[in-house]
Order: sequence, then C-alpha cells, then structure tokens
Amino acid sequence: MHVFHSRKAAYIIAMMSILCTFLTSCNSSISISGVGGGNGGNSSSGPIGSGVQGVRVFVEPDAGDHIITSAIISAQNSVWVEMYLLSDRNVIRAIEEVAHKGLEVRVMLEPHPFGGGPSPRRTLDLLKAAGVQAQSTDPSFTLTHEKGMIIDGSTAYIMTSNFTRAALGGSGGNRGGTTNREYDIVDNNAQDVQAVIAIFNADWSHTTAQFNDPNLVVSPVNSRNAFTTLIGSAHNTLLIEAEEMNDSDIEQALVSAAQHGVHIQVILPTARGSSSNSNSQGISTIKQGGVQVKEDPRLYMHAKIIVVDGQRAFVGSENISAQSLNQNRELGIIVSDGSVLSTLEQTFQQDWGDSQSV
Repeated sequence: MHVFHSRKAAYIIAMMSILCTFLTSCNSSISISGVGGGNGGNSSSGPIGSGVQGVRVFVEPDAGDHIITSAIISAQNSVWVEMYLLSDRNVIRAIEEVAHKGLEVRVMLEPHPFGGGPSPRRTLDLLKAAGVQAQSTDPSFTLTHEKGMIIDGSTAYIMTSNFTRAALGGSGGNRGGTTNREYDIVDNNAQDVQAVIAIFNADWSHTTAQFNDPNLVVSPVNSRNAFTTLIGSAHNTLLIEAEEMNDSDIEQALVSAAQHGVHIQVILPTARGSSSNSNSQGISTIKQGGVQVKEDPRLYMHAKIIVVDGQRAFVGSENISAQSLNQNRELGIIVSDGSVLSTLEQTFQQDWGDSQSV
C-alpha cells in the first residue's frame, strides 16, 4: 500500500510539472490582437525583461534628422515605418529616394492624429506616387502612436520621436517654434527586431502577432504592467521625463514608491498658452505624495523615459495616460546597456537643471 501511494504521488507530481511547463510555454508568447486590439485593454501581467544591452541611443534635438535620413538612404533591401506623424521633408525625400531605387518600402501612418497638422492622407498619396507601399494604420486602435522603423529586417528603431521637424532637431510651428526633447533607440538584437517585425506585419494586415520578448513594452498589451513593475522595482531613484501625467494607477505607483523612500524626479512640459493643463491634477497628486516635479521651459518635453536606480530604463512612445496604455498601439523597450543609461541620466540632469519647480 505504501508503494502504491508513493507511485501515485510521484505520478501526480510529474503531471503537475508537465502542466506547469506547458502553461509557462504558452505564456512566453505575448499575443497582440490586431483586429479589435485597440479595445482590449492591458491584460498582460507577466514578468518584464531585465533590459537589452548592446543598443545605442541618440538624443534630440542634438542629433538632428541626419541619423534617420542616413539610415533610410543606406538601406540595402527594405525600409518599414510605422509612425504617428510624418511631415519632415528630409525624411520624406529619403523615403522617396530609396523607393525609386526599387527597395521594398512600406509606411503606415495614423490617419487621425490629435491636433491635426499636415494631412496624413496627402502624405500617403505622395509616398504612393513615389512607389511606396503606404496605408493608414489599423483602425482597431484608438490611435497608432508608435514611432518605429525597421531597416533591412535587421535593425529596429524604437523611438519617442515622430518624423517631424520639431522632433528631429528643428522647430515646430504648432508649439510656437519649440524644439522637442526626444530619445531614440537603435537596436540590432535579433529577438527584438523579429518581435517588432511581427507587430508591424500584424498591424499592416490587421491580424494577430505573436512574439516572445519580455524587453518590449507594447500597448495595449503589457505597457501598464511594465510601468507599474518598473516603478515598483525601484529601491533608490526614479528619473522620469514624460509628456503626460494623467493616469491614476501610475500616479499612485509613484506615490507608493516615494513613500517607501525612493527619490523620484519628474520633468514634464511647461503648460503653454491659455489652454488648461491636463497634467495639473496628476502633478498635484504626485507632489502631495512626495515626488519632485519640474517643468522644462527650454525644450518641449515630448520624451518618454523611466530610469530605475541607474540600472535599467524604459524608452518608447507610451505616455503616462490611460489611453496610451490601454487603447493605443505603442512601442517601447527596456534597456540595461551601461552607455545608454549614462546618456539618459546625464541628459536628464541637464534638463533638470534647466527646468523650473512646479
């Protein structure tokens, strides 16, 4: 009888092990819905990555548009772009040039960007006339706010920058000629690139992408979990540059971290003109919770970064807002590369010195 029960217990343990292995393998692929994906919320709560290494970052406005245009013109086989705003004439000319050379050039643009601006439809028509495969983004998402580019299927650009003059070192007329602060990651890591390709193809065909990459931060899939996990993992410091502070869950996560002794510094854009400041309530909440907040009057703070203890950081298109995390298509990445982290921290400290307390 004792042998029987021992064998039965061993059998149960073995079956449980197999089941756990199966479930783990199922969860390793994040499924992103193309059709209906914009309304699906942000359900993934799995672990996030420790951060990719071996990537590069370039910082705007210092870098200008040369890095982007050079990457496009130097492409040998293909240029794929999934973008919220595309209006920079130098970038458009570079895209047209490689299309005339016969490369595979595919461009997706958000058809209804907030605040209007140059007509995306006119830009798409212009690109089509040059031989570009160009179309609007997947309407399942409230907005496609991603700023992504893939060169030759081997290099992914994961950016906070739109392809506009204000984002790429020039000055934009829509904000009184202000130039943006932006950070753009250049990534040759094969796992990251294949995941970005899968997302692009899914969004292009309005289908479902599956990928396995815990370092990617993707809305509306895992970005809320990634933000709260990153903030909750901080032991000493959090450095944040953001365009928005308009999500109660993230604000409460920041307050909780501050109350646990984490030193948190946040830089937001200066409220301009007579329009109401949509960040005011969020600023009040986190300030009352012990977070230091400043606004940058020199550059328009369009950047989206979270640096945790100087050890890993988020860089990407996601804003701290419910729509960005729950309803938009957004793309970001977690990095742990020492050189990139050093650049992010040094630039943040420069911006902090230029900014004014709220």
